[in-house]
Amino acid sequence: MRFLYLVFSLILCCQVSCSETSKEIKIGFVEGLSGPFANIGEVALRHLELEVEAVNRRGSLPDGMRITVLPFDNKTNPQEALLAFRSALDVGVDYVFQGNSSSVATALTDAIAKHNRRNPSHPVLFINYAALDPALTNEHCKRSHFRFDADVDMKMAALTEYIAVREDIESVYLINQDYSYGQAVAGAARSMLKRKRPDLSIVGDDLHPIGRVKDFSPYIAKIKSSGAQAIVTGNWGSDLTLLIKSARQMGVDVDFFTFNVGMTGGVSTIGEAGIERVHQITNWHANINELTRNNAALYRNQHPDVFEDAYYGSVRRAVRMLEKAMIESGGADPVSVGSALRNMSLTDDTGLVSMRGDNHQLLQPLFVSKLVRVSPENGLIGVENSGLGFKTVAEIPAEKTRMPTTCQFE
Repeated sequence: MRFLYLVFSLILCCQVSCSETSKEIKIGFVEGLSGPFANIGEVALRHLELEVEAVNRRGSLPDGMRITVLPFDNKTNPQEALLAFRSALDVGVDYVFQGNSSSVATALTDAIAKHNRRNPSHPVLFINYAALDPALTNEHCKRSHFRFDADVDMKMAALTEYIAVREDIESVYLINQDYSYGQAVAGAARSMLKRKRPDLSIVGDDLHPIGRVKDFSPYIAKIKSSGAQAIVTGNWGSDLTLLIKSARQMGVDVDFFTFNVGMTGGVSTIGEAGIERVHQITNWHANINELTRNNAALYRNQHPDVFEDAYYGSVRRAVRMLEKAMIESGGADPVSVGSALRNMSLTDDTGLVSMRGDNHQLLQPLFVSKLVRVSPENGLIGVENSGLGFKTVAEIPAEKTRMPTTCQFE
């Protein structure tokens, strides 16, 4: 009888131990998975799942914990995002990942902060991998929000430094989506170009409805008639690919300076017409160094049948820093993990990155790159089977991207 009791006790202990060591960490991916930007959301989801699989495979988290990714469709709409967040809470998510649309990010930032005040026993952290409105780490900052991409002002500062030394460019046209992010891009471009190149003319400044323009030819006609030598745009998704496609069809021979042309469809849409003419400012692209090329190859090997190539370096860094924060804090409690994230540094494939403690904005190197033809001779790798890829023309060290902040955490 004593022997049976001991056996039962050992089985019960093992069951409790297994239960304790198999805690599931739930990440709610609250992103646009339907509508005009569905393809962008699906690409980011594949990036997230790839990085989470790597963490689970390493088995590095305390007590055998594993991460599960649960997708929720917010239709790239702030109101739908709040409904999706409530659904995520119902299944017990610990972390929310989102990035496509700053208006959605603002709504989620408020909702998560309110939830955390009302439910201190089940807090949630917001991991923002791509929403770039500067307000999110300034006047609208929340303690529960962490941004892993550079904001509009940081990117525009780097991009305008490059434009400023291009003496062949004497006039630019601004065209952006009409919401907080697009307005921030236009405002930053106007102020920074005026300061750095007072001789340069801004010959147009258009804002258009986000995700609703199917034909950009009227806008391109205005750009063509203005005589602009360059277009500066923060557009993303179909709003960028359709803009580029229309410019190509109408024979507008200008330089493009973009934030997001490396996203799905951008390169294949513009094709060879963009060689040496299309530029982007990003925190990552495949041809920065051997490590970035290896990570690009890893994504392609994991997803051989998809159209796009690796793009979201910010997702990789977010997951890796979450992993490090969980290891340092000894668990997955969002409060402890958030404390570990503040002022954390990590060496990634582009160099040292660090999270600011005063506004939860990641500092990382930024790269201005241009579209070029790839070949075995230049050692560059292409995207979207186009024979084209990006080559770095300017690098901005992480610390030089630091901006003043007005953030005052609650």
